[in-house]
Amino acid sequence: MLVDIVFGLPSRRLSRLVVVDVFRSSTSIVMALENGAEEVIPCASIEEARRLKKLDPSVLLVGEERGITPEGFDLNISPSLLTRDRVGGRRIVYRSTNLMKVVSRNMDAELLLIGGLVNAGAVAKYLRERNPEDVSIVACGLIPDGLITIEDVVGAGAIASRLGGAALSDAALIAKLAYENDEWRRIVPECYIANYLRKIGWERDIELCLREDSSRIVPVLENGVIRGIRVE
Repeated sequence: MLVDIVFGLPSRRLSRLVVVDVFRSSTSIVMALENGAEEVIPCASIEEARRLKKLDPSVLLVGEERGITPEGFDLNISPSLLTRDRVGGRRIVYRSTNLMKVVSRNMDAELLLIGGLVNAGAVAKYLRERNPEDVSIVACGLIPDGLITIEDVVGAGAIASRLGGAALSDAALIAKLAYENDEWRRIVPECYIANYLRKIGWERDIELCLREDSSRIVPVLENGVIRGIRVE
């Protein structure tokens, strides 16, 4: 298996990819499925999400725009909100600023997984068992601004680091080195996005997003929706 890391929005469609948005979208999708959500329906825009809600009012409308809950949405993407009593058995219509841009561009991918620090071990095991010829791990960063974020590089590196025996591109080696340097545990909680989350009132999410291997759920895109597969 050849493993590459893509920083930001890929310039082309990818056949096999893992999308990483540590603060907070990857974590939120994992936790929603961990807590019993039936499926997550990805949306590229707020307007599309609202339209789907109108077509089926029973769905839970979850989303954000630069961290802020859009008008009319049921919940922000905060993993602290996506508890079993709120999401258990529910279908979630989901929109986020960064991760969903990558997902919506690659809806026809042969393999699309959602990964983060919270499920890095499960994602790596899933990939080892599937053993695709190649896979791109997308470290989302700030897609509207074209900026790399350290937490997504570390999250991508956490997955790459667990893929023993895989051939790693230079970009994957950079991410792996970033993860394997324990200094990230001190630096990431003080990074740009972490401080922005504090500013807008979601400080509680920082710790939740950095809990390594707290879930064995691998979110997998199939037939236009994301469902969770538990990997033990």
